[in-house]
Amino acid sequence: MNRIIKAIVYKNKLLHLFAKKIQRFRIKYSNPIQGKNNIIINNGILENVKYDIVGDNNLIEIMQGSVLSDMLFFMRGNNHKFIIGENCNFKGGSVCFEDNHCKIEVGQKTSFESVHLAVTEPNKSILIGEDCMFSYGIEFRTGDSHSIIDNITKRRINMAQDIYVGNHVWIGARSIILKGVSIGNNSIIGTNSIVTKDVPSHSIVAGIPAKVIRNNIDWVRERIYDKI
Repeated sequence: MNRIIKAIVYKNKLLHLFAKKIQRFRIKYSNPIQGKNNIIINNGILENVKYDIVGDNNLIEIMQGSVLSDMLFFMRGNNHKFIIGENCNFKGGSVCFEDNHCKIEVGQKTSFESVHLAVTEPNKSILIGEDCMFSYGIEFRTGDSHSIIDNITKRRINMAQDIYVGNHVWIGARSIILKGVSIGNNSIIGTNSIVTKDVPSHSIVAGIPAKVIRNNIDWVRERIYDKI
């Protein structure tokens, strides 16, 4: 029923504009956003989306046709950007920014089912491609949130690093993607995996830490049954 209502609202220009006005009203008067020039550009549909933002010049942009529901935007600091492409679905989970000048970008037609995206330390990013499919209980972390110090040099040895996910990537439930990882196009991450190294395109990785278990593969969202 909810999908039918969404479709009707989306197709009817007057209803769509009215729904967007209601969303802007809710954002303005009901959600805790503190600071200057924090901008939310919504061309999709938001349902039970909560905000906890403290900082200046932060941007959240939702492209046309995307639906975000039952999730939290947590931001601390300035000049962060969250941009999600057209026709995405982000259900459950949270998006977390800390420090300054961090970025999360998501390509079109990507779906999330209870995913936590955490980008920390200045100028770090999580970049996710198009048509990706993420199951539930998944975590992305660009940093460790605390410092590890080498006793000899007295310098920190665990600086944050960017995370990159290519197009058409499938990540199984309860997997963790750690800093510095690049995941190639058309790949699969097995359930309960911890990914600490780059993943080749067209491969399946699994385990703790994740290792390649098969190459030269692809996948589709639909179930395919061989004829008997």
